[in-house]
Amino acid sequence: MKRKNFIALIGVWTCAIGLMLIAFPSHSVNAEQPPSEGCVAVSKQEYASADRQKLLHTRFSTYARTGQLGRRFYWYCHS
Repeated sequence: MKRKNFIALIGVWTCAIGLMLIAFPSHSVNAEQPPSEGCVAVSKQEYASADRQKLLHTRFSTYARTGQLGRRFYWYCHS
């Protein structure tokens, strides 16, 4: 491989990596905020268990699911 082609290839890879870092920023920067004050994060299993027991909405608390398909967040909110 010629030196010019090798340097060009490194430049292309550097640009591609830079564009990916800009397009997909860190998850901690885009961390999902709770739907309201008084909500704490719970696991998907806890949410599913409450759903099976029909406890997603009670008089004193509620479970919430936020986010888009493939990137869900689960919350337990109490009033």
